[in-house]
Amino acid sequence: MKKTQKPTNRPEQAVQPDRLRTAQVNRVNAGKSYHSVGTRRKPGLWIALILLLIVIFLLLRPLLSGKPSGTVTPSTDSTTTQTTQQSPGTSDTTTKPTTVTTATPEPTRALLSAAQRAQSLEAAASEVSSLLAEYNSGRFAVYYQNLIGGETWRYHDTDPFVAASSIKLGINTRLYTFVEEGEISLDEMLAYDSRPYPEGDYESGTGNIQSLPNGSQLTVRETSRRSIRISDNCGTNMIIRRLGGIDAINPWLSEISGAVNYRQSVSYTDYTGQTKNGRHRTCALDLALHAVELYHRWTQNPQIYQPLIDDLCQTTFDFGLDKGIPEEIAVAHKIGTNGIYATENDVGIVFCEEPFVLCVMTEMASAQEARKIQADIAAIFYRHSGNWPWA
Repeated sequence: MKKTQKPTNRPEQAVQPDRLRTAQVNRVNAGKSYHSVGTRRKPGLWIALILLLIVIFLLLRPLLSGKPSGTVTPSTDSTTTQTTQQSPGTSDTTTKPTTVTTATPEPTRALLSAAQRAQSLEAAASEVSSLLAEYNSGRFAVYYQNLIGGETWRYHDTDPFVAASSIKLGINTRLYTFVEEGEISLDEMLAYDSRPYPEGDYESGTGNIQSLPNGSQLTVRETSRRSIRISDNCGTNMIIRRLGGIDAINPWLSEISGAVNYRQSVSYTDYTGQTKNGRHRTCALDLALHAVELYHRWTQNPQIYQPLIDDLCQTTFDFGLDKGIPEEIAVAHKIGTNGIYATENDVGIVFCEEPFVLCVMTEMASAQEARKIQADIAAIFYRHSGNWPWA
């Protein structure tokens, strides 16, 4: 994959779902254009020479494309970001510039054996386990799934954690299923209800809809965009209200994965050893499988789900899994932070040569250290399995 000149901060990225299978056809078609040039009424020697050069080019090209490649197009996103004091619900605050790149991955042709893949994943798992063992105080959960071969690795993946804003990936995926079914249009207008949630939409914290007058109207598309890109709490609540309330959404989320029911109270021991009870908890397994669901729906119907993938690739927060992934690799992810519960989560789809889903959930005193752990774990899995070649 070609790189552009790196900006000060990591660019967000969007991807196109060619399913990575047309790359070999593109290689062949790229060579075909040479056949029609200069072949009319030329001596036989020149024709033979041209054909020989084409054959050599086609034979050597796979050797020259050992890494993913694609089209990279920088652009500027006009999302307005506002950071405010957080409520106990979410505390997503750090923002980053919104330069966007679009990339289409291209696979290599070599293959790894099942034994080689297992060995590579085991090496990643060992490294992640050793990393987490270095922390005496903290609670962690990890779920990894390769989206081509299906390999998985789990670490306390069903332990309850505060969901925070990471649940917005699943909620917005549910919204887009209604768009796919024709029951909701992205152009439909939603009116902001400034009463406090759940009677209305108002919730302090991230986002800028909270500053709008009561009755302000936004399209479904714009509301979802703000819910994901700037983690707008009021926008998320507007979507929840349009879908019939959180109790109408939760069964769908639980059907995908409900190891920890988001709407049922759960009791657990936090990283300080204290007992906690409450609703709106989830786990690494559930969040990751929500992302897996989105990925499969996107590959089957990219025209519908591309806007959501774009938004997840273009969030404004300058931390998370993507900090451990090379800048030219698109990462569609949703962070979630809650300072009251010392929670730092991230779940995302990494669009490398073999795409994978990764969820890392943490509880620890230092949010900065927790975010570093997320990036480090993402880097480990990318280094060991992100470049697995496939056909």
